[in-house]
Amino acid sequence: MIIGRKVILKEEVPSTNDAAKLLALEGEDEGTVIAARRQTAGKGRLGRHWSSPEGGVYLSIILKPGITAGEMLRLTVMSGIPVADAISEFTLMDARLKWPNDVIVSGKKVAGLLMEASSKGSAINFLVLGIGINLNTDVKELEGENPGSLSEMAGHKFDHEAFLHLLLFKLDDFYKSYLKGMISTDDYLKRSSVIGRHVTGSVGDQRISGTAMYLDDMGALIIKGDDGLTYRLDSVYSLRYD
Repeated sequence: MIIGRKVILKEEVPSTNDAAKLLALEGEDEGTVIAARRQTAGKGRLGRHWSSPEGGVYLSIILKPGITAGEMLRLTVMSGIPVADAISEFTLMDARLKWPNDVIVSGKKVAGLLMEASSKGSAINFLVLGIGINLNTDVKELEGENPGSLSEMAGHKFDHEAFLHLLLFKLDDFYKSYLKGMISTDDYLKRSSVIGRHVTGSVGDQRISGTAMYLDDMGALIIKGDDGLTYRLDSVYSLRYD
């Protein structure tokens, strides 16, 4: 086991990602997990706030995969696979992946991922993978666009500890396979909620509309634009689909 050999549980922290980064800088081993029942300053992508009330699953993992900064997008995108799989298996609901880092159930955002790096030039010293999941959350306490709570969708609460155990098992299995080169974009595409659909993405001041075609080998989203041009998105402020 790599992920989950050591799990540090906290009642409340400002951010599990920040806590994990501090531990990594102090020499903490790869695979160490820090989880909290609440975050007071949870972080989402592009500096957004991630609502973190009681009832959710909030954790961060120290990773040292030996990749370059240019390969970080692929690992970030692919890391959604075990999260979606754990949600689907545990809740019996169909969890789908919305590029680049969200998990969707019945059109609602129920989980998000945030990868942060400590690097020197193109070399990465370590990564921290943060995951937030709205497991037993009161949806009225959630912010952001179209959030969803798994327990409210199911009509009952879920066992938090049992779900965390399954999630860590899925993450560990995925990560070991990823390091061996056994994870492909096909593994992502069959769980995707975006591929084949008409999408509109915002990249800075530019808006791109077209059909999402596939992911390239680095995890970027390839779009056939309505203007006939082909676009490669490796970053996006927002992505909506019809």
